[in-house]
Amino acid sequence: MSASLHAKYDRNSDVLYISAKREAAIRGIEDRSGIVWRYGSGGDLIGATIIDYFDLWRENKSALVKEIAEKFHVDTGYADELLKRADSE
Repeated sequence: MSASLHAKYDRNSDVLYISAKREAAIRGIEDRSGIVWRYGSGGDLIGATIIDYFDLWRENKSALVKEIAEKFHVDTGYADELLKRADSE
């Protein structure tokens, strides 16, 4: 695993924030599934913003786990635990 990820879920806005680094993003790219991938000054992935997290992903969390694991180069078990911790906060 190459990244230590932190997740925070804002229930009021239904937005999940995932961060790999405490760095301001200089670029955000939204993919087809509506995830905004945030990149730092060196071009490395530093975070993700998942809008409508509960509404859009509750029925297909396994796909989100896979996406997070692939983008952040972590195993799927780690990504799954990250989402479970965020859900329970």
